[in-house]
Amino acid sequence: MRAGRRRARDIRFLPCCALARIEPPYATRTLGSCARGALGAIIFALLAIAASVRTASASEFGISTYRPGLMDLYSGYLAPPGTLMVKNFFMFQDANERAITSDGRIEARSHTVSYTNAVFIAYVTKFSVLGSYWGVGVIPLFRLSEQSLRVGPRGVRGPRQTSTLAGPGDFIFGPCLLGWNFGQFHLSTSLMFYAPTGSYDRQRIIDIGLNRWAFEPDVGLTWLDERTGRHASLFVGYTVNTENSSTHYLSGQEFHADFVLAQHLPGDWVLGMAGYAFQQTTGDSGSGALFGPFRGRVLALGPLVGKTLRSAELPINFSLKYDVEFAAENRSTGNELWFNAAFRF
Repeated sequence: MRAGRRRARDIRFLPCCALARIEPPYATRTLGSCARGALGAIIFALLAIAASVRTASASEFGISTYRPGLMDLYSGYLAPPGTLMVKNFFMFQDANERAITSDGRIEARSHTVSYTNAVFIAYVTKFSVLGSYWGVGVIPLFRLSEQSLRVGPRGVRGPRQTSTLAGPGDFIFGPCLLGWNFGQFHLSTSLMFYAPTGSYDRQRIIDIGLNRWAFEPDVGLTWLDERTGRHASLFVGYTVNTENSSTHYLSGQEFHADFVLAQHLPGDWVLGMAGYAFQQTTGDSGSGALFGPFRGRVLALGPLVGKTLRSAELPINFSLKYDVEFAAENRSTGNELWFNAAFRF
């Protein structure tokens, strides 16, 4: 894997909108041929993407604005009007990155361990827009990261720098959340903005913030058969980044697609398979992009388990998933453990 990056950085966690419906009372059945066929089609599509893209590079710092894998169950749902939704995301990631200059002489290797907690808070108003109810949302987040970095001539084990940093990350705001229901199909849309409020210093080897604005339209689609408990969700978005004013580096635009196929079981359990695909669609640019118009890519797949519990008649959805990344090019990459909890008032 070849890439050009000034510095290796930690993996970011920058999400978007939409929150699961809270209480899923479904009948018992095993995953049928329809869901198995859909899973096979998704896996085949991911492998086709991996085989077709020959050259790729990454956004600045080798990471994306949106955190791939954020969305899974119920990504096409928006809660009823007058509802306050809260979803807490916790992610642990152990990631590595290797970058080589275009002339092949200098090599950088980084290892990053990060703990991220983010809270999505949204309110759905009673104001009607295009047949939907209008919602707004915010996502504050906090991260603790440790990174070690070695830079030197290729093939030579150079000195290692290590840094640990904790603090609030970039703030995400969604001024427009909309959703529609069509029988077993549920559609949501959102427009999200990423504000560079996180801790940032270009002299550090690791940062919490990205020091760049971005905006992102997203679309979520969920198919749910309440009779059989079969569930499929897809969430796609397109991120447009602005220039980092400190480094004059303009990261390319990014496409992401998160998905899940699941079966709801007795006792309010759910089992499934989740994953994502990320592809940078335009090259990096600006005077700070010294190594050229690079692009990045990664795919992931892993198991998911969920459970709904009730506290004082308030249903709380818990989910745990493990994403295994593969086919990565020119970006920090590593497996991830997610633990999420969601409820609404």
